[in-house]
Amino acid sequence: MGPLTLAPLLLAAALAHPFDAHSRGPLSALLRPRSAQGGTADPGLRRLGPQDPPVDTLGDPLPRGATARIGTLRLRHEDAVTSVAFSPDGKTVASSSHDRSLRLWNAENGRRIFSVEAHRGRMYGVAFSPDGSRIATAGQDKTVRLWNSTNGAEVQSFDGHDEHVWSVVFSPDGSTMASAGADEAVMLWEPSSGKELRRLHGHDGNVLSLAFAPDSRTLASAGLDGTVRVWDTRTGREVLKLRDGTSSVNSAAFGPEGRTILSGSWGGTVRLWDRVTGKPLVDFKGHEGVVYRVAISADGKVVASGGKDNTLRLWDGATGKELRRIEAARYGVLAVALTHDGKTVAAGTGDGLVRLFDVETGKELCGRQGTGQATGTLAFSPDGKTLALAWTDTSLRLHEVATVREILRLAGHEDQVAAVAWLPDGKRLVSGGADGALRIWDASTGKELRKLEAHPKGVACLAVSPDGAVIATGGADRALGLWDASTGKVLSRQADLEDALKSLAFSPDGKQVAGGDWEGGLRFHEVPGGRELRRLRGAGSVIHALAWSPDGTRLYSGGGDQNVVVWDLEKGKSIRSLYGHGDDVRSLAITRDGKFLLSGGDDASVRLWDLATLREVRSLDGHEQKVFSVAVSADGCRAATASLDSTVVLWDLESRK
Repeated sequence: MGPLTLAPLLLAAALAHPFDAHSRGPLSALLRPRSAQGGTADPGLRRLGPQDPPVDTLGDPLPRGATARIGTLRLRHEDAVTSVAFSPDGKTVASSSHDRSLRLWNAENGRRIFSVEAHRGRMYGVAFSPDGSRIATAGQDKTVRLWNSTNGAEVQSFDGHDEHVWSVVFSPDGSTMASAGADEAVMLWEPSSGKELRRLHGHDGNVLSLAFAPDSRTLASAGLDGTVRVWDTRTGREVLKLRDGTSSVNSAAFGPEGRTILSGSWGGTVRLWDRVTGKPLVDFKGHEGVVYRVAISADGKVVASGGKDNTLRLWDGATGKELRRIEAARYGVLAVALTHDGKTVAAGTGDGLVRLFDVETGKELCGRQGTGQATGTLAFSPDGKTLALAWTDTSLRLHEVATVREILRLAGHEDQVAAVAWLPDGKRLVSGGADGALRIWDASTGKELRKLEAHPKGVACLAVSPDGAVIATGGADRALGLWDASTGKVLSRQADLEDALKSLAFSPDGKQVAGGDWEGGLRFHEVPGGRELRRLRGAGSVIHALAWSPDGTRLYSGGGDQNVVVWDLEKGKSIRSLYGHGDDVRSLAITRDGKFLLSGGDDASVRLWDLATLREVRSLDGHEQKVFSVAVSADGCRAATASLDSTVVLWDLESRK
């Protein structure tokens, strides 16, 4: 995602940099329109009658042609979750995200009720009306929008801000809606008519958070100028200014009967203030760094806070004692909310999750599955019975294909895993990660057999020769490494390549390895000596993936030019492009008989191509976000696809015939 134009806003800076699980860089979410459908999926496939559509263990439907799913779409976004809000009855929770979507979830089971693309740009705020019939959202497109909470239909749009809108809130009596943003203004609206009632000016900087007191007349605003300001909304007069002593106050909330005000700041302080005297009453100390959001229960007994230190913390509202510390995120807890009864707390995270916890026990509700987004690498074992997957927690996981049950977890990488492949004996597998290490594992025990320091700037791609004797690696250091798979010895190392390699593939006879680079170039090297044999130039866009035909005469590449390129290796040139994807082609897999090619791309589609006719014969539609990795079992009957939407889907390919 592009940088915010108003850096270094605290909230913006924090929320604008969730990490792409594949590149560890800022994530650009180019989303397709969402339908108002229920969420999908956890591991497994429940056995049903012959006429019933297949579903997973939670009862969510599987895509057509799919047999199982690993991971879940419940309580998930494709980008940072910036705001969460419970409905007045606590039965649903709404979330907004940088992915531009407003999503409503069943708070009991986590199932998605609807999802709508709510703004033209990132979203920052969400709030329920007091009667629960409407949801208000705030976004980067300078608007506040109102939505029907039953079906997600847009009711009204409020235009008036000159910059991003960071926060929106309803008065408890529902007569007024307030919004605030980067234009330093607080705006008051009549929700029923859309009429602007008043503008409040006083902050010297972005206004990041708003809260109404129970009397519906008193409003608190917190901002980048390091203050919390209290307003009489009837007159527009500022009646109190609280200065926290830090560069930014990011969040504010009223305590019971409006007698106290809670704030969370850049300096890591959570503080309770006396609204009448303006004096601090209680400090809640524990966060290590920025506090993004605070919330307080209706009775004032529980305070919740989320911060840059990836923790959700629960506190005794009277004494400031920390009741519970929950490791809830990898890229910051950016949003928090409590139900009216104070029994459930929601956390929105920088890694795109909405997590619900029981306040008293700290137990997670709705059974979160998986660990976030798949990193975009997977591989079938040679016998097709096991699937190796990499996740954002740096681990490799082995799943039994028949049941999709996790059977083994391989831990050792110190950063995200970029590539994984099986050795032909099926007893070992190899992985390369952003930590620069190449690791060889015992697939039956999960024991690390060997660790090789392959590329200091990270392993970007790897491939295993057909006989399993040689491992090829490429990295950001612009080097190609060839390794003896048995001894770990370096067979050759070609350094100072013109461009870093993004993809690798061995020829069927194992005598050559092809590499695709970031500038669209193809290079071929001798194995095991590493001598460069020749180069071919593509369309100038990155080559993400390569697949060699079993007869060795053709090479297929997928990349930033949004198509699959067919290369005739005897002629040394491209002879055809396969069109169909609407964005980068990230991954390719060819069936062992060479008859079919599977491609996955950033347009969230997976396509099956007949290589005799070079025509698309089937589209596997089931992912909601970029497809980073595809794999085909050795018998050609199954496919697996991994996506940024945090799921891996298994498909039956038999119907292609």
